[in-house]
Amino acid sequence: MVRHSSEGSVLGPSTRVVGRVSGEGALRVEGALKGDVSISGPAEIAEGATVDGNVHADSLEISGSLVGDAVTQGPIAVRAGALVRGELRASEISIEPGSRVSVRLDTQIELDLGAPRRR
Repeated sequence: MVRHSSEGSVLGPSTRVVGRVSGEGALRVEGALKGDVSISGPAEIAEGATVDGNVHADSLEISGSLVGDAVTQGPIAVRAGALVRGELRASEISIEPGSRVSVRLDTQIELDLGAPRRR
């Protein structure tokens, strides 16, 4: 999702931040962040990274750990191996097998229950 570029910021694997992070553009967290995130672009919590706080972003991809609520305009993707606890609110939410989640989901859903059966 988020790739290293001049339009995004990266908190590297050895970085530990305590406090609020906000700004324009993309953010990739590879280290540890204890505090809320509010950005205008896409956010990514990389494998091995931890965020203990709420996240507001354009979209969010979680491969690491998020303990807090996430609100996005676009999709939230929870990847295999991720750990997520909190409320997820997005236009679309996907949760891969192998992830560990304890969440409340807030999104529009469509269920395909198949054709009605006759008895």
